[in-house]
Amino acid sequence: MTKPLIGLPLCRWQLTDRDIGWFHLVGEKYIQSVTGYGAFPLMIPAFADQLDLDTVLDSVSGILFGGSLSNIHPSFYGDSHDGLGLADKPRDATVLRLMRACIERGIPLLGICRGVQEMNVLFGGSLHREVHEVEGRLDHRERKGVPDDVAYGPMHGVTLTEGGVLHRLLGEREIQVNSLHGQGIDRLGEGLQVEAVAEDGQIEAVSVIGAKAFAVGVQWHPEYRYWEKADYNALLQAFHDAAKAYQARKLAPIGEPA
Repeated sequence: MTKPLIGLPLCRWQLTDRDIGWFHLVGEKYIQSVTGYGAFPLMIPAFADQLDLDTVLDSVSGILFGGSLSNIHPSFYGDSHDGLGLADKPRDATVLRLMRACIERGIPLLGICRGVQEMNVLFGGSLHREVHEVEGRLDHRERKGVPDDVAYGPMHGVTLTEGGVLHRLLGEREIQVNSLHGQGIDRLGEGLQVEAVAEDGQIEAVSVIGAKAFAVGVQWHPEYRYWEKADYNALLQAFHDAAKAYQARKLAPIGEPA
């Protein structure tokens, strides 16, 4: 059996002032969280409505919707205010199409950081543009000027929903996670189940109710040195196991069980 192809949606940024200065990019740590589990990353350009969905979806066995320096533009969740920080409307439009198609086809997906926010917006939810400005909330933003292992180290606890996907997977009700986000889920999208909540009440993970396949999003970054933290590894392994199972079903001869 060939390696499963895991899709990685790219960001589209203009890095020079030239008309040809656009780049499609993805963080290397997301690539490593694919290759580290024996899969092969398939880069998905931010082509918005011009993306050939069938070509992508016929090829992949799962899609990992990773984090980014950009934020989802508020217009995608009905907010008339301008966004904060770097925006990337081509990625927004691309990912929302991709994610909906994955759920319809039963292709496994995992959302990380921006990815869980994209899941919430897809299902009609909204976002806090500045979580740290919400009364009673912690400052969830990345610590600046510290080593990676500090910035990506455990920052706060989350309580997992009893009987939820993550609780069943990890066998724990509370875990410690890193925190590197300025925005976060506000109104929960209809059709999503809360999977984890931070100690300040911020929703930190969701799953798609009644999904045909693995469909989970987390606000933290399990891809960072996942081999050193059992719960990060278990989450990524579950996603990759689902992708391998999807691939086996896809490759099985018609009439034969996968």
